[in-house]
Amino acid sequence: LALLRDEQGTVAGAIGLNRQTHEPWRVSVGAVVIASGGCAFLFRALGCNVLTGDGHLMAAEAGAQFSGMEFSNAYGLGPAFGSVTKSLFYQWATFYYADGSVIEGAGSASGRGLIARTLQTQPVFARLDKADAQVQQWMRTAQPNFFLPFDRVGVDPFTQQFPVTLRLEGTVRGTGGLRIASEDCTTSVPGLYAGGDAATRELICGGFAGGGSHNAAWAMSSGFWAGAGAADFALHTVQTTAP
Repeated sequence: LALLRDEQGTVAGAIGLNRQTHEPWRVSVGAVVIASGGCAFLFRALGCNVLTGDGHLMAAEAGAQFSGMEFSNAYGLGPAFGSVTKSLFYQWATFYYADGSVIEGAGSASGRGLIARTLQTQPVFARLDKADAQVQQWMRTAQPNFFLPFDRVGVDPFTQQFPVTLRLEGTVRGTGGLRIASEDCTTSVPGLYAGGDAATRELICGGFAGGGSHNAAWAMSSGFWAGAGAADFALHTVQTTAP
């Protein structure tokens, strides 16, 4: 529910509530790592629906600064009947109005704004009709879960048009998060570290929003750095306070 700070303002633990027994708990530690993921609450993108941003809130209440939040309005493209927002394969897609005519200029990258504007007044459809047989086979191997929503409803995305939508992925695919103050992923509050989507990724990609590429690499690397940094901080605190 909240982070604890000592007299010097250093983060030194947390308090919470056991959801099974409804009993409160309290933990005192030498350092804390916020690794609670990003925030895209209830926007129905795969894995994002339960990301409430509680970790961000607790860090903010402890005095932590944020950075890059203006780069966190990322919307993922996907089928309207599914939660998978992997957009790589849509570079082989043609986008259509409901009457079957092509939406000129629409695309998964530079033309996503046109798709968003069109969706405000009418549905948008897509078909992966630019992919040849070899590319189609590669797609199935490279990202098999991309096709799960289509297989479940019996739609062939290569030959049939399907409705698409945009789902907000917030700081999951976006860039912003807790400001990283040093190479060991400490935040602006002593004793508090951050990793993964909870932390800003400006240091590795500026304002660019990334999915698996940048964010996956950052999650693994920052998790290691934050854990090591927190351990070193806690060890140093024990050594300097020992009698």
